[in-house]
Order: sequence, then structure tokens, then C-alpha cells
Amino acid sequence: MTTALNTADEAAIQQCEERLRTAMLNSDVEALDALLANDLIFIDHQGRRIEKAQDLEAHRSGVLALEQIDVLDSIIRPLGNAVLVSLRVRFTGTYYGEKFSEKLAFTRVWSRTADDWAVTLAHCSRITM
Repeated sequence: MTTALNTADEAAIQQCEERLRTAMLNSDVEALDALLANDLIFIDHQGRRIEKAQDLEAHRSGVLALEQIDVLDSIIRPLGNAVLVSLRVRFTGTYYGEKFSEKLAFTRVWSRTADDWAVTLAHCSRITM
């Protein structure tokens, strides 16, 4: 059953999404650690299942360095005690020293924690059209 997302929750999720975008751009591992649930499941654009520690290490080590994240559009929907965010973005940066720029579609599930919200599930796919 879908319930109405109250304005405060929607604003909180929009702020969380912006904090996540900024943390990714700055490879701010401390901020990412706070925004990602400990039991995070992330399916990347190549279908690999990545856990929180792996995601943090990619930023900590410099393997992934993002230069730009442009949000093209987004949808926020309530899911009981969680919130679904669907967005399309253009990512630009380097991965293992190789430059890249691509459009990706993300789906994230934000769950309420004792203190804030955290991403518990994320999936991304390349946009090829």
C-alpha cells in the first residue's frame, strides 16, 4: 500500500539525496558511511552486487573519482516506512584512471533509522537511448 509522503519527509529525502551527491563528488567517506546503511545492497551498472565496505573503499582509495553528477530528473515515492527514489543522472569522472561520462538510471530505497535516513538498497543501469 502506498501512503502519502508528507512534506517534511520529502524535504528530508531531497536533502539526503543532495548530501549523497555531494559526498560522492568529494569522495567523503565519512559522509557516505553515515548515508549508507550497514547492510546496504548495491547492484552496479554491470550487475555486480556491492556491499557498503566495497563502495566506501572505491572512494577512499581513489579508484572512483567523480567530477560531476548532474541530476536529469527524479521521482520520490513513499513505501510504507521507506522511500523510493528513482533518478536519471549524468556521471563524469575516472574509474581506475580511465575517464568516463555516462547517463545512469538509479533506484534507491531510503529507510528511516533511529537518527535519520539511510540507503538500504540501490540499483543502477546504463541509459543507452
